[in-house]
Amino acid sequence: MTKTPRLSLWFAATAVIFFARAAIFSTWQSRGPEVQELLHLDKPAMGWLVMLYPVGGLIGVFFASELTRRFGSKVLTVSGFAVTAVGMAALGFSVTAGNVWLSALLLVIMGLPMAISDFVGNFEGAGVNRASPRSLMPAIHGAFGAGMVLASWVASAFIAGHVSLITNYLIIAAAALLPSIWAALNFPDHKPTPNTVAQRREHARLGRAVWREKHTVAIALIGFTFILGEISFGTWMPIALTSSGFAPAVAAAAFGVFWIVITLLRFVGGAIVDKLGRARVVLFSSLINASGVAVFMLDPVLHLPFLGIALWAIGLALGAPMAVTALSDDPAKAAARVNMFITVVYLASCTAGPTLGFVSKFTGLYFAFVIPLAFLIASAFLSHTTKPQN
Repeated sequence: MTKTPRLSLWFAATAVIFFARAAIFSTWQSRGPEVQELLHLDKPAMGWLVMLYPVGGLIGVFFASELTRRFGSKVLTVSGFAVTAVGMAALGFSVTAGNVWLSALLLVIMGLPMAISDFVGNFEGAGVNRASPRSLMPAIHGAFGAGMVLASWVASAFIAGHVSLITNYLIIAAAALLPSIWAALNFPDHKPTPNTVAQRREHARLGRAVWREKHTVAIALIGFTFILGEISFGTWMPIALTSSGFAPAVAAAAFGVFWIVITLLRFVGGAIVDKLGRARVVLFSSLINASGVAVFMLDPVLHLPFLGIALWAIGLALGAPMAVTALSDDPAKAAARVNMFITVVYLASCTAGPTLGFVSKFTGLYFAFVIPLAFLIASAFLSHTTKPQN
């Protein structure tokens, strides 16, 4: 039998995992222009490089559900963050040395355990959300935004103060590892389940079955859309702004503002969802996000990049949490469906960097954002699929 901690402690532990994972990812993204310069990469090559973090994640996703079933959230969280912290520290040295191949390998090594942590966080978060009478998933995802904001501020201050990339990476690696260990110790106790052949087959069957559920696939596509928008922004917005004449510190600060807006909305998002319902929230989110992308795309004409960034953030805030919540309505299928969601998340992460980088070579970087814009319009038409199933 599994011993469940107090709801508040369970909620806090889950939120910490989101926060720590975000701090690592935000630091990597915020200093993207500097990484590109130190490794002497053009835009298409940078697109391929940023793909490697989610490639590692995609590998990890294939094992996330089974590993969680066998070893539990505690073990996977501690071991995953330990590997990533070491990888991030090493990445700072390899990038500074201009070693592209070692940097590429380290990104894969970092991404793999973070994808498993992503699954663990959403799986535990779904459990917290079901146990609570209020919608808590937006606030849990809000912790991810808080981590993105804080880490981007640190990166911006370090860039402005000429603090080395190595120092930045070392500090964040340690700062993410320690609280994640505390969080792991406060997850529900895991009782290893028997690992018989029949149970492995049933687990695999359920994992395959959810990919044939049209309703589930539609919700996963919505999740793909919002993550595509998030990764497209995080990867290319700083580069787009710096290529337009903004200082790298300003681009990093803009990244922070983006996540401030997302975080604030996620912390109050539970009340919004309870008032409007999931489907309306997804519909409005898709349309507002699409308008923000459009304004940002037209920056060479409108010169209103920060308005576009604000609208983009407002629309992005609640989309992914609503997808996870919708996929977790049935506890019996929650693990398989969340694993499916994490898989499409990392597919989006893998495709966003190189696709926009390739398109930008022919159209310019701003017009390349038409790709997430098109998916957001499609997401608006699919928003009704997130209604609770009776």
